[in-house]
Amino acid sequence: MAADIIKTPFLVNDLVVYFISPRVAHVVEVDCRIELTTTPDSCTCCTFRFRSRLDPGFRCRHIEAVRQVLERAGRAEPGSEQVI
Repeated sequence: MAADIIKTPFLVNDLVVYFISPRVAHVVEVDCRIELTTTPDSCTCCTFRFRSRLDPGFRCRHIEAVRQVLERAGRAEPGSEQVI
């Protein structure tokens, strides 16, 4: 099921999540200011890199967007289209 999300853009609030592998995505702000490499557990954004040092459980909005797409893709029926 996770393979179905690769190379498919998903709009999550003001972020576009584009998976390049089953667990790695590029997350882009809709105004295209920045593209980040994000997984369900890490992100290249400054917020995550600095805040996670103080709070190891911290998850930025980019990680939350990736997790949301993965969670909904896991619940999708085979062959069904899904808007996130």
